[in-house]
Amino acid sequence: MAEVVRAFDEESTAWARVLAALTPAEFGRPTPCPPWTVAELIAHVTAAIARVPDGLAAPSPPRADLDATGYYHPRIFDATANAERVTAAQRAAAAQPDPAALVAAFDRQCRRTLDVVAHQPPGRLVVTRWGDGMALHEFLLTRVVELVLHGLDLAAALDRPIWSTPTAAALVTGFLGVDTAATRLGWDQPTALAKGSGRAPLTPDEEAELARIPLRPFG
Repeated sequence: MAEVVRAFDEESTAWARVLAALTPAEFGRPTPCPPWTVAELIAHVTAAIARVPDGLAAPSPPRADLDATGYYHPRIFDATANAERVTAAQRAAAAQPDPAALVAAFDRQCRRTLDVVAHQPPGRLVVTRWGDGMALHEFLLTRVVELVLHGLDLAAALDRPIWSTPTAAALVTGFLGVDTAATRLGWDQPTALAKGSGRAPLTPDEEAELARIPLRPFG
């Protein structure tokens, strides 16, 4: 749990630093997650982070139904759910047309999440937006996945170097299941994240290597 909390803290701090330096025009740029703009992708990630304290506000469920990998199962993220995510982020961004307010909302949700998580007992379970039970550390890991992989999307949209922090990048590389393959292929962390999540093209040799392992889904 401590490693996941540290990864979330470090990665969200890196995000906040990048967002604070954006120009107003950059918030309107398109992203590799169409139809979202930069502002809409920020709103999406902010809402994803808010689900941690929101889930903890409910009574602890009787059991854990999912782990972090199961959370991104296609049966959960179907076409209807994806369409809902798209429009929800668009509405949230439109409701906060001031970029400074959008950034402040992101930072506020991150600090709120860290504060709430710090007061939870060991083994705490949380209810997801779909009504499933998850161990808190597994659910928080999915928020680190959101920050790291959508951080790659933002970096691409903004023409900036990938800023993933080491602890978070290592966790997500492991989550994707490409850590061993990355070592064999000589990938650095940014390359492993981009190629392992389908955000960068693969060479034939890389395709063959990744075909040997069960890649984890990311919605």
